[in-house]
Amino acid sequence: MLYPMWEEKNPCVFKILEIYANEQSYQKHLQTPHFKKYKQGTSKMVKNLELIDMKALNPQIF
Repeated sequence: MLYPMWEEKNPCVFKILEIYANEQSYQKHLQTPHFKKYKQGTSKMVKNLELIDMKALNPQIF
């Protein structure tokens, strides 16, 4: 899943919430041509990249 968002008080700040089934799915995504194109094309736009491992409150949804 992918949820692009912006801060309500600062609409120039964007955040992207990405959800993967597992670590293997995430690692596979990093090798796709469309991700590599995105990463290269946005390298000068991204000021901060913070990856946070999270756990679902209700894992049965996923």
